[in-house]
Amino acid sequence: MRKVLVAFDGSDSSKRALQYVIDFARDHAATLEVHLLNVQHEPVLYGEYVTGEIIDQLQQSLLASAAQALEWPADQLKAAGIGYKAHTALGNVAAQVSEFADRLGCDTVVMGTRGLGSFTGMLLGSVATRVIHEVSVPVLLVK
Repeated sequence: MRKVLVAFDGSDSSKRALQYVIDFARDHAATLEVHLLNVQHEPVLYGEYVTGEIIDQLQQSLLASAAQALEWPADQLKAAGIGYKAHTALGNVAAQVSEFADRLGCDTVVMGTRGLGSFTGMLLGSVATRVIHEVSVPVLLVK
């Protein structure tokens, strides 16, 4: 684990996943290149009166929320002396995690999971399950 993508959504499990990365770097004296990623779902719009300007404003607002969500983990990594880069995206979370992991050349994806959802998602969250199937590198899930 050298080049790590941390999918961070602000949940308690994603905070524990970030802490795992920080602890791993400290305990193993590892030099990690960490990429923080927050993905926001694009808005679903209905109606005839939606202009391109409204869509742009909504997307910019979502990207600003994503950047704000990454402030806390960035502060944690800074305090631990771990270098990082923050990334934001819009769209399907699993697809974006997979795309960023490939594009950035990450060798591991670290993310939190929680047991919410239907019977099929009882042990893993539905997003975590989709990421496992879409990402081509090892995925470390932290409960």
